Amino acid sequence: MSLLFSPFKIGNLTLRNRIVMPPMATAIEGPGGSCEDTGLPSEATVAYYAERAQKQVGMVIVEHTYITKRGKAHKGQLGLDNDSAIPAFERLAQALKTNGAVAAIQLNHVGASGNPDVTGHGPVGPSDQPNPRSQRKPRGMTKEEILEVQNLFASAAKRAELVGFDAVEIHSAHGYLGSQFLSALTNTRTDEYGGSLENRARFLLETVAKVKSVVGRHFPVFVRLGSIDGIDGGVTPEDAAIVAKMLEDAGVALIDVSGGFMGSRPPGAAPGYFVPAAATIKKAVAVPVLVTGGIIEGAFAEKVLKDGHADLIGVGRALLRDPDWVLKARATL
Repeated sequence: MSLLFSPFKIGNLTLRNRIVMPPMATAIEGPGGSCEDTGLPSEATVAYYAERAQKQVGMVIVEHTYITKRGKAHKGQLGLDNDSAIPAFERLAQALKTNGAVAAIQLNHVGASGNPDVTGHGPVGPSDQPNPRSQRKPRGMTKEEILEVQNLFASAAKRAELVGFDAVEIHSAHGYLGSQFLSALTNTRTDEYGGSLENRARFLLETVAKVKSVVGRHFPVFVRLGSIDGIDGGVTPEDAAIVAKMLEDAGVALIDVSGGFMGSRPPGAAPGYFVPAAATIKKAVAVPVLVTGGIIEGAFAEKVLKDGHADLIGVGRALLRDPDWVLKARATL
């Protein structure tokens, strides 16, 4: 059997293969769709995810989901910010698990790249440095606001556990709040949340601790980690490897490697563009490493695993285009 189609364990979870559908925003349209801005997964959204699970994806990580409307990234985004959302998300989690996939969900706060037309408020971030994603000038967060956001992550994670998801992922990539704290480009604070890499990682590490304090002891917490900003003075793979080790020591069960401030695909990048960064991170940690980014062929995914650069393969846009990708890849290996 190929490595790609071998079962894999993350803590107490067993994936039927090493293929992961990573979080990708959908804003699926139609009557009752999430694009109507309720924040709730519609029947169309549930059907979309269920189809990928039914067609043999090992794990599905549901798209970035806001923890508070003030942290909402765009219209049509899913939101797990209050208990009234629980029934709709129960249907989504159950649809994934009924079809054999491990079900995880990503939690996010937009931070400094927030759009007042979406959030109803001016953007906030680690400091008043504009985010390269938007160039809007944010207001630096107070320590009280930092604590509030960390508690909101924890509350949303607890809801995710209650509705039946198998794991949660904290988003700390792509120029959103978690990665804004990590990057010296957007974090110019002079207190304990800024300056050194250890200080810039403090927000993320404290958020992980808050989440782990409210979920079950064996409930896995993942982190999507920005491994490279792609801008001079930003996060490098070597920085990310140091942070990944801190996250492992904090009890994180999986490092999901991505990168980029202005989106996850570097311009002109070759297939597997985050594989080198994942390989650097994998050398630093013992927990599983997931890599996504331009992986569209089963043979390439198999090679990444055999070369020891990652433990799990995220297949994003290819699965968006073709729900049968997993079945077709199996036939080629």
